[in-house]
Amino acid sequence: MSEHDLRTRIRPLPADTPDEVFVPFVDLAFNWSMDKPTIPRAELVDRPDARAYFSDWGRRGDLAVACYDEAGEEIVGLAWLRYADPAAIPGDEEAPADATFIAGLEPHSTVIASSVVDDDSEDGGAIAEVVEDESGQADFVAEVGDEAGEEATAPFAGYGWVAADIPELSIAVLPAYQGQGIGGALLDVLLTLARLSRVRAVSLAVEDGNGAAHLYRSRGFAPVGRSGDSDLLVRQLG
Repeated sequence: MSEHDLRTRIRPLPADTPDEVFVPFVDLAFNWSMDKPTIPRAELVDRPDARAYFSDWGRRGDLAVACYDEAGEEIVGLAWLRYADPAAIPGDEEAPADATFIAGLEPHSTVIASSVVDDDSEDGGAIAEVVEDESGQADFVAEVGDEAGEEATAPFAGYGWVAADIPELSIAVLPAYQGQGIGGALLDVLLTLARLSRVRAVSLAVEDGNGAAHLYRSRGFAPVGRSGDSDLLVRQLG
C-alpha cells in the first residue's frame, strides 16, 4: 500500500465522537505488554487515569485523527491529543510553559513533569509500543498507560504531562493492522493538523527499553525530563 493510499483513509474525528470509540484503543494502550497482567476493559473505562484521555471528548483543544479500513467503515488506528484537565494541574504550574523550555528542548533539560496520581511506586509511566513487520519496518502500536493494577485518583494530569499548554499524544493501532505504517501515518497527519491549529508543542512519555523511542525522536521528539521509569519527550511545532 502506498503512503498516498494510506493517508486517504485518515480522517479527523468530530468533536461529538462518543467515548466508546476510544475504548478499544485505550485498552490497547494500557494493555500493551504481554508480560504484565491484563486490565479488564470494564475496569479500565472506570479508571480515572484512563478516562482522562478520552472522557467527554470534544472539550476545548481536543484533536484526533482516525485511520479506517479499506472499506471505510471500521476505525483501525487512532491518534489523538488532549490538554490536561486544569483541575489536575498543580498550583502555579497552570501557567504556560517557560519560553526557554519550549524553545530549547535540550536533551538534558532539568524540566520534570508532574501528575496528580495516588501511586506510591516509581513504576508508573506512559507506554509507547512498537512492532516491526517482516521487512523490519517499525510501526507505532500504542502509547499511554501505567503498570497494570495501579489505582489512580481523579483528577489526573496524564503520564506524559509536561505543561498546561502542551497537549499529550496517545496513539494505538488494532493488532490485525499493525506493521502497515498506519501508526506513523497517523502521527504525521496529527502533527500537521496540530501545527495548523497553532499547537506549539506535543508531549508523550516512553518507558525505558521501549523500541518506539527512536521513532518518536526521528520525528523530532526530544527528551525533556523523566516520569517514573519513562522518558518525557516533546515535539516542538512552532
